Amino acid sequence: MGNARGKQTVQNDRSTKEIIEQKAISILSEKGYDAASIREIAEASGVTKPVIYYYFKSKENLCHYLISSGLEEFRHQLEAVCEDGREGTFEHIVRAVQVQFDFCKGNTEFVRFLYALNFGPDRKKINYDFHAYGMDILRIMTGLMRRGSEEGLIRRGKEETAVYYLRGIVNTYVMLYVDGRGELPPDLARTIVTDMMNGLGPSNPDAE
Repeated sequence: MGNARGKQTVQNDRSTKEIIEQKAISILSEKGYDAASIREIAEASGVTKPVIYYYFKSKENLCHYLISSGLEEFRHQLEAVCEDGREGTFEHIVRAVQVQFDFCKGNTEFVRFLYALNFGPDRKKINYDFHAYGMDILRIMTGLMRRGSEEGLIRRGKEETAVYYLRGIVNTYVMLYVDGRGELPPDLARTIVTDMMNGLGPSNPDAE
């Protein structure tokens, strides 16, 4: 009986924390860091402010945790795809782009909040090293592109350029999606990678 009660307490504890995280992301996504309050997050979560402070010492601590856990989840997903050697590199690049689109569709409010925070004035109020995280993603993707250059998919020396191309166009589509002004259709990742590999010019310039 004691063990059963202990497991139930842990389960309830985890559920409460998850509800707080979900409501916090929703409110932060809508209002931004400065305008969102712990009181508002507590009310939306159905708990008191002391309960929030039990899990998170401050609003900044809560925000930092949400950013860190969300971005780490994405990094692990991307790393798993990039390090998987079961298919050709072209397919892995397509899957790497698709992972980013799938993460966005599954975590739209988090991604919207992240963009607003990363490019807005509130960024300085959160002690999170976005630059270091971005460099880690660059490292992972560049490693994948080096495999592509070894297979003759990408010109040698252009691996980082390929990563910047992909990050730029993926971010554009993602920002349009979270802003409600675009879609992420199932074939988009493959189209983007195919266009990068083949170039966007006509195959026969004289025919144009």
